[in-house]
This record gives sequence, structure tokens and C-alpha cells, in this order.
Amino acid sequence: MTDREKYINQAKTYINQNGDYVCKTKLKLGAVYDWCAFVATLIMQDCGFIGKYVKLICGGAGDIPRYSDGKYGTWFAKGTKAPQAGDLIFLRYADYPSRDKYFCDHVGIVESVSGNTITTLEGNVDGYGSNWAATSSFKRKTRYLTDNSVYAFYRPNWQGESKTTTTNTDTDTTNIDVTYQVHTVGGSWLPNVKNLEDYAGFENRPIDGIYVSTSKGHIRYRVKLIGSKNYLPWVTDREDYAGILGRQIDCVQMELSGVDGYTAEYRVSTAKSTGYLDWVQGYNNDNDDGYAGLVGIAVDKLQIRILRK
Repeated sequence: MTDREKYINQAKTYINQNGDYVCKTKLKLGAVYDWCAFVATLIMQDCGFIGKYVKLICGGAGDIPRYSDGKYGTWFAKGTKAPQAGDLIFLRYADYPSRDKYFCDHVGIVESVSGNTITTLEGNVDGYGSNWAATSSFKRKTRYLTDNSVYAFYRPNWQGESKTTTTNTDTDTTNIDVTYQVHTVGGSWLPNVKNLEDYAGFENRPIDGIYVSTSKGHIRYRVKLIGSKNYLPWVTDREDYAGILGRQIDCVQMELSGVDGYTAEYRVSTAKSTGYLDWVQGYNNDNDDGYAGLVGIAVDKLQIRILRK
């Protein structure tokens, strides 16, 4: 189990717990306060992640990224990256021009993302009367990325994301950059990604087109569509994209050429899964070690890196 999955699974154990349990029983605060940030970071503590993915237990939602951004994770505004499971989601219910960029009214944990729909796990919700915090609870909620209140996200620097072990142990950086972008079914071309600075794609949104290029040498790539037995023709660098818009991709193959001693390594995530499949180098048509993907299941995220052989 990855750290990200451990965090989400631990959060689920708090469903239906209330402010008394979090503030008094678990944190020994003696009173119930607005506790959405308390519980998000308390769950980090339960998992042993304080000092690893957040700096400390926080009582204010904005304090989580304020103290942790850049060292333990990355804060990003809505619209600059695609949210994914394990992110913290921050809500603002009004504009606060005198506050810093981190200030917000509420925080929750992203459990899953499907297109525009975000399923969250949140504390201090659905209270009532004058004593909101004491009557609220920890619940699963549905929010939408287009909601005006959705303001920003914080992504911990999750470690051990791959559930399988790559046989390549040479992870030295190289002076060859790979740049890639994807198109999503029913959507648009997403921003370019370089190396492993991010991933290309949206969680649970199938990919139907791929562009790839490298700063040295040449990279060719091709894809297979769900329901098809054969791959589409090879594409080299950015002379075209691989795929057919509107048709979901389930398998990807790549090969680097023109630079001795280096290879392209690539991996994908499949829809409805938060983890990645194994890294793949080069390609073959003999077995499932020669492509990234699972036959019949849509690919939703892609990562590529260039390594020394």
C-alpha cells in the first residue's frame, strides 16, 4: 500500500465521527473548535506522516500549506494542475484581498476525481444551529471543480507511488528532457509536462491523444485503442499525435533513438486506479512487458523519463 492510499484509508475510518471525538478525545483540546484542519492533519499523525508530508498539526486550514508548501508538498491554485486522490482541497467562500494566498475557509481530503466531480472526506461539515462545530461530523462529500468555492489544492510529496518494482535501478538524471502532453476524451489538450515534474492527464478521465518530443535524439510512439487488436502507426517526435480523438487508449509503446546510452522509460495509470503500473523500457510485441497499460482498460495518466542504460 502506498503512503497516499494509507492516508485515504485512514481518513475513511473517521467517517461519522464528530467534533468531540476529534478535538477532545483525540487531540485533548478540552473544547470543540472549527476542526476541518485539525482532522486532516490528525490523520497525517495517525499515519506517522507529520514531518514527512505536512509540518505539524494545524488548527487553521490555510496553515497546512503555509507551513508545508515547498518542503513537504506543493500548493497550487485551481486550474493550474489537475487534482488527484490524496490532495487536500481548500475552499474560499469570499475574496480576502488582505490575506495571503494560502488563506481559506475550509479544507478536505480528495478521495477520488472523476472528470469534474471530486469526492472528498471532510470534517466539520453539516452541523446545525449556533454550535456548528460541536454538531458537525466527518463525512464523504461531493464537490465540483467548477464550484466558485473551490480555491486551491495541496499535494504532499507522496513517496512510493508505484505498487510494482521496476528492474531499472539507474535513476540518475540526464541532460535529455522529454516533453509530453495528452488529450482527454471529450476534453482538450492539457498543458505540456517535462520529465517527472508532474503527470500528463486527469484522474479517471480517459486519454485519446498523445504528443511526445525530446531535447536530443528522436522518440517514436504509438498507441492501441480499446476494442482494437492492432496498434495505430508509429509517430516520431511531434510530427503528429498518436491516437484518434474520441477513442480511448489502453496501451502505449515508445522507443528512443539517436542518442547512445540512453533509453526512454514510461508508465501509465488506468482509470479507476490511483496507482501506476510498472515502468516500461522500449517495446516488444511478445508479452506484456513490452507496453504500458492493461488491454481493455482506459489509460488516464502518463509519465515519461529518459535514463542511462
